[in-house]
Amino acid sequence: MAEAATGARGLLLFRSEENQATLVVEDLPPLESGRQYQLWLIREGQRTSGGVFSVTERGYACQLILSPLPFTDYQALGITVEPAGGSPGPTGQRVLGGSL
Repeated sequence: MAEAATGARGLLLFRSEENQATLVVEDLPPLESGRQYQLWLIREGQRTSGGVFSVTERGYACQLILSPLPFTDYQALGITVEPAGGSPGPTGQRVLGGSL
């Protein structure tokens, strides 16, 4: 986890061989206007966007995540700060991540 989100945590809930999941995060800092968090699914070093989201003023979000492949095909995930609407690839600081 990056220093900018110290104390933040997240949970990705999915069923094996499914391509949709629920992401729950808490204690991520709210972002200024024009910025959103973006989830990246990582497979063999390649990153695929799982979507963008914003958090409440208390740093909480619950978001449906869709992927082109079953979640068991990915090894890890990361969350970065990106321009509103997302980026084609990560450009901002990684604030949260983990293995799948």
